[in-house]
Amino acid sequence: MVVTSNDYNLLRLILVLNETRQTVQAAKVLNVSQPTISVMLKKLREQFNDELFVRSKTQLEPTAKCLTLIAKLPDLLEQMEQLYLDKEQWNIADMSGELKLLLPSPLMAVIGAPLVGKLTKLAPKLTVECAHWGHDAVQLLERNPKAWGISYLPMDTNKVLYQRDLGYDKFMLIMRKQHPLVSNELTEVLKFPICLNTIPGYTEPSKAEMLMKKYALDGHINLRCSDMSMMLKLVQDSDYICVATEKFANVLDQRYRFEALPSELYKDTFRRSYALFTHQSNRHNPLTDWLEQEIISLMKS
Repeated sequence: MVVTSNDYNLLRLILVLNETRQTVQAAKVLNVSQPTISVMLKKLREQFNDELFVRSKTQLEPTAKCLTLIAKLPDLLEQMEQLYLDKEQWNIADMSGELKLLLPSPLMAVIGAPLVGKLTKLAPKLTVECAHWGHDAVQLLERNPKAWGISYLPMDTNKVLYQRDLGYDKFMLIMRKQHPLVSNELTEVLKFPICLNTIPGYTEPSKAEMLMKKYALDGHINLRCSDMSMMLKLVQDSDYICVATEKFANVLDQRYRFEALPSELYKDTFRRSYALFTHQSNRHNPLTDWLEQEIISLMKS
């Protein structure tokens, strides 16, 4: 049997509808009109002699036969995708269209800027949309096969997403240049207000906060914030001390001062694993390999 591109799109619609449960959202993901989705679904129903999706209140629900197909389709579609991928002939300069990159706020400047700069230089016909890793990041990656994201671990995801571990990030204290801190001893650091960075979707409390609670010092945590730019502005204008990635030492100017974490915190807090996330269909995509290598290189530099 010869599988046409039209058949491929029809099969993919089953997975997209299962993720979105709405024809309007499925049309946006596949970049077609809603009437086109209705026509595609009608063809699928005829081919499989089953309703596949039935309406329940405000969303579509898969039938028993559809659930069986959903369990098999990801691997089958990935195998078909590989027929069109030739890593030996892949050239990043030939890339065009659009793709999306999601990064947590702390890595936006230290990883996002150089990564996007190099990517768009090597692929000038490509348009990159770069956004913060937010509370809806996992759902966005599930719906959009042209999206990749970087975030810290552990992250609550599912089988729709593919994950590549990238190593770990290290942390330090950031404060203004003229900050009155005299040493990085824990008792000295905790004389000042502390701000911690939060990552949407991260499934564990900050390790720094966990250690502070261990020492019954949680009252000294004055701010949790997901916006790194706000935290740095606060640090610049006050006696706040921020716990953040060591990579900021490469991008912040002389208005800031850096200190190692207190020894009590350093034991458990100094590093955190992170990973690259994308749709399962990109598991063998050469761009996934390229992003992995570039991110690791940037974090090690």
